[in-house]
Amino acid sequence: MAKQTKEQIAVQLKAAIYLHVAKIVEDQLKTMGETNSEEESSVFATPIFISSLVELVYNQIILLGKDLEMFAEHAGRDVINPSDLFMVTRKNPTLQQYLKDILEKRS
Repeated sequence: MAKQTKEQIAVQLKAAIYLHVAKIVEDQLKTMGETNSEEESSVFATPIFISSLVELVYNQIILLGKDLEMFAEHAGRDVINPSDLFMVTRKNPTLQQYLKDILEKRS
């Protein structure tokens, strides 16, 4: 099997993100439509909106990955561990506690 290039991996990642983001948007629109009293929902998502949201999510994932790598490297490690993620989320104590709770459940 041929080794994938960074560009091929990026394309596959964006495609996967697109599928998940589109599904989440669709589910949220259905939820909004159910709570809307009108027969036809006036809320919809254009393909441009979904594509923009995908780009936003993709860029955030890339930044998160870079931050995790830098924290691990700063600690003298080659492997990222949960403490690196806690450093990234240090300004969001609610998210940090949620992640710690998940880690405890897995241990």
